[in-house]
Amino acid sequence: MSARKAAEPEGDYNILDNWINKNFHLRVMHEGKSFFLIMEGGLIFEYLNSDNVWFWLKHDHPTAMRGALGNYNGSLFLVDEQRSLLIRERDSAELAWINCTAMKKGRQVIGGPPWDNLPGKSRNARKEDALFFVSKSGRLLQFAVALRKFKWKDCRYPASTKIASIADQELLRENVVFVIGRNGRLYQYNKVTELWHEHYQSQHLVLSRSPGTAMRLSSLSLQGSLFMLSADGGLVEYNWNPSNGWNWIEHGTPDPSVILVGSPGPCFTGAHLFLIGSDGKVYLRFLDDGAWKWRSCGFPYMANEKHVSDNHDHKETCTSDDLADHLEKIEENLQALNKNCDSKLAEMRRTGDTDWTWSRTIGTPTSLCVTSFWATLA
Repeated sequence: MSARKAAEPEGDYNILDNWINKNFHLRVMHEGKSFFLIMEGGLIFEYLNSDNVWFWLKHDHPTAMRGALGNYNGSLFLVDEQRSLLIRERDSAELAWINCTAMKKGRQVIGGPPWDNLPGKSRNARKEDALFFVSKSGRLLQFAVALRKFKWKDCRYPASTKIASIADQELLRENVVFVIGRNGRLYQYNKVTELWHEHYQSQHLVLSRSPGTAMRLSSLSLQGSLFMLSADGGLVEYNWNPSNGWNWIEHGTPDPSVILVGSPGPCFTGAHLFLIGSDGKVYLRFLDDGAWKWRSCGFPYMANEKHVSDNHDHKETCTSDDLADHLEKIEENLQALNKNCDSKLAEMRRTGDTDWTWSRTIGTPTSLCVTSFWATLA
């Protein structure tokens, strides 16, 4: 990176007030035992399982929280309304807070890695372990966490743009962080070589600034995919396989009248990906005998819809004839859906090779109700 580029003044990233909470309001702490929920008003709640009894625990802090950005070795990383990075952890019998932004070379942050592990997988601690975050000014920040030797490092940004979000951290490729630039293009940073690389992308494909989801068929194979949303609300896959190398696949949308909102949900067994539609429904994109299909899972308080659409192939992009008109109606539709929300989280469980059903609803400690609270927890 040139001296001129490195010396550019840092401008704040003008994001919507609810962007962090929308993408980072739920974080699993211990799979099947604990997860954190950050409410839109800034309150922090943990849902704990003790002796097969679930209960809510409130975590107090002087400033309101905006999101949970990471989980490492029993420590939760959160960002508050001042964009400070904080650690919530247990110190002996007490719970403690650590302000990482107040440390040497600390920065304010607006985002982090979308996932800590692949569903059902765990990672062993290593001496080079670090978490990556996005600064307010669009820089990639590395925060060393191994052996509690906390240290900040500025990894800067690609030559052509600053960073909007992290698409994946080291789940698809070890030592590689995939990021989405503010220009809607995909880049990667190698934490060993400290080099940036821009991935090929056709000019018509502009990515949303939402985080992504990685899919790996096996930890022993490099084959896998990174799922993201396009700026017009379609599902996009960036796939790598030994035969063809990297390849973009546009999956489109579940229905011409629906676009995808938020960020992609978890991907299970390398073949089941959950997403939220602009109609408030949960949709499953799944592999069936080598072909990708859509399934609507409906709402948690409705009978599970099992309609399977076969008319979407790898190359088809389904959008409305008048996308601009359609986008204008989405906010109105979501507001109407909010009137029917029951202020609860909802859980889905796998009941067959391709079948998922709503298993229970979970009452939250507040009456806040937004469609993005529907969660899929295995």
